[in-house]
Amino acid sequence: MKKIVIAGAGAYHFAPAIFEDLFVRYRMPVEVWMVDADLDMAELSARGAQALARGFGCEARFYYTTQLKKCIFSADAVIFCADFLDEEAWNQDLKALEEVGLYKQARLRGGIGGAMQTMRVLDFITDLATQMAEECPDAPLIICDSGFGGVQLARACECAQRFCGVRTLGISGVTEQTRKRLALYLNIKEEELDITCAGLNNFSWVTRLCDKQGHDLMKRCKKEMQEDPREELSAQYIDWYDAIPAGARVMLYELLADTEKSPKKTVLLSGIGLADYELRKRNLAMLSVHGPLSPKGLEAWSQIRQSGLSSARPIEVLRALWGEEDCHVDNLSMPCDGAVEGVAPGRFVECPAVITRDGVRGEYTELPVELHDLMGQLSLVNMLYAEAASTGSRAALREAMEIDPALMGIDLLYTEGVLSDMMEAQKEKLKRFF
Repeated sequence: MKKIVIAGAGAYHFAPAIFEDLFVRYRMPVEVWMVDADLDMAELSARGAQALARGFGCEARFYYTTQLKKCIFSADAVIFCADFLDEEAWNQDLKALEEVGLYKQARLRGGIGGAMQTMRVLDFITDLATQMAEECPDAPLIICDSGFGGVQLARACECAQRFCGVRTLGISGVTEQTRKRLALYLNIKEEELDITCAGLNNFSWVTRLCDKQGHDLMKRCKKEMQEDPREELSAQYIDWYDAIPAGARVMLYELLADTEKSPKKTVLLSGIGLADYELRKRNLAMLSVHGPLSPKGLEAWSQIRQSGLSSARPIEVLRALWGEEDCHVDNLSMPCDGAVEGVAPGRFVECPAVITRDGVRGEYTELPVELHDLMGQLSLVNMLYAEAASTGSRAALREAMEIDPALMGIDLLYTEGVLSDMMEAQKEKLKRFF
């Protein structure tokens, strides 16, 4: 019986696929630890999952807690799918940057704001990976990114694998989200779009866009976006890189230098609201009381399933790594093995991949040559920020800031001073630097 720890058991985008694969599709005999900052959500997730296991004849044991540290011992795998967005800390970042006239640097991924968010998140990831290296060294860590939260997936993976020694892979739903966005834009049914995305996490690009008959839609999409005043940012990137930006929304500007077309301020969009969150709790409660085979329980389970990402499936990845069944992943954050040009081997990229018991193989995807140097630069930035956050190295932090494209045009000494003041104000969350 495998022991799987799910950190972020109530994750809106990932939990439905995890539960479905564990207890409905594969009916795996498992010991599952549900961890969530919201104890009610952790308990409801455990009880809802228990109802699925009973309904579909799956042998499983369930535990729930808010304390991740209590669960790691002897784990066979850890799935991390918490959004990890500290809104209080974010608002502190925003206020500090506005006071010095750098409000455009209030970002979750690049620049000064991205550095602060990286250090906060990776302080936690480093603790988790360090404990895993001691208590379950053979267990893989699967980190999930919805695209709406505060986890910079490439940096988190670099941190856990390169600097903590834990085998790590990342999963995102960027292809599924891009398909939904472009299907609406092109007025085509989602199921009619054949799409491939690749690059870096949060800096991914459409490399293939066809209909199911094989007709190329890339030229049409580029042309329409360049003529559409609502798509100014997309048009800018098409002009610069001859590529369509991927994602549920165009957020790639966070990793690049400001332009006139960059938004004045990053707006936090979680992709879900409080009403959605409360509805998920009610559906889990209905599922746990009535079971998935009764009309009420089935309706609740159907609503839960429909709300998640259907293409991002951590359990399929784990089964492949354990030699049970090979799998294909639309978007896997993995060490580069030549699948993405311009990126040094070993740095984390995001691309389609095949996973077997022998390892991971990225599928080669051709990106425009205009992107190659920039991809290499950003992948190095990710690695340096990961080193800084996991070790508390101010030297690595300075190196990262020195080549960070999002800080282009801002004096490095001034940037260091601003960031140092912001770190001092939040030093209780950045223990490795203090």
